[in-house]
Amino acid sequence: MASRLSYRLRSLLDLQVASVLRALKPWLAGLKGNVLEVGCGAQPYRHLIPSRCAYLGMDWHKAQTAFGYRAADVIHFDGRTFPLKEGFFDNVFHTEVLEHIDAPLRFLRECHRVLKPGGGLFFSVPFQARYHYIPHDYWRFTPAGLEILLARAGFSDWDIAPRGNDIVVAAYKVVSLGFRWLSGKDRSLLLGLAFAPVAGLALAAGHLFLRLDVGSTDDCLGYNVRAYKPLDVPRDQPGPTARKAGTQPSNGG
Repeated sequence: MASRLSYRLRSLLDLQVASVLRALKPWLAGLKGNVLEVGCGAQPYRHLIPSRCAYLGMDWHKAQTAFGYRAADVIHFDGRTFPLKEGFFDNVFHTEVLEHIDAPLRFLRECHRVLKPGGGLFFSVPFQARYHYIPHDYWRFTPAGLEILLARAGFSDWDIAPRGNDIVVAAYKVVSLGFRWLSGKDRSLLLGLAFAPVAGLALAAGHLFLRLDVGSTDDCLGYNVRAYKPLDVPRDQPGPTARKAGTQPSNGG
């Protein structure tokens, strides 16, 4: 119950989370079979996975000390190799994880390895985001860079969709400033309280413009990525680009 309340609050107050959910929620709803979440943390999206699926959460073996995450039914990996069988999972997903991986290509190859032929991958990465979980925050990815990684990892038919636009980014920055002041960590609680109405309006505007096809997606919050393990293409052969990166899909995903 507490985790679902936390999920609802984050999806309302955090524009990064809201922008991920616009694509992740419908993707999860259509899943069947064995599902692996890598870097699962507190598993905030587990309740969105259909009951017909067999879910497994996996996290870095230092996730508790580095990030403060602890869950009972999670297996751990060393940050390099997944302790899992090849070709076992129908779908794999991870959200806001790849920027914390020191070897992202190797990580994506592991995602590819544990997928069944034809299996699906979903992941999100930030673009406009603060330096976080210091010092374990290594990368920011562009669509061109993601295409290179996906091709070299052996995936095909990928779709790289921007999350929001420059208007949403501006709103996100205003909201972030308000939250920082309200936290009072730099002795600015009173300033935060005075600024709260402005932050509230910015939050409402951010949610609105996440749904409107306006602004520039070249300056976005991040990217939602979907890709597939080919049925009959060797792992070292890159797959085709399904759609030009940087264009918003018609279904809002």
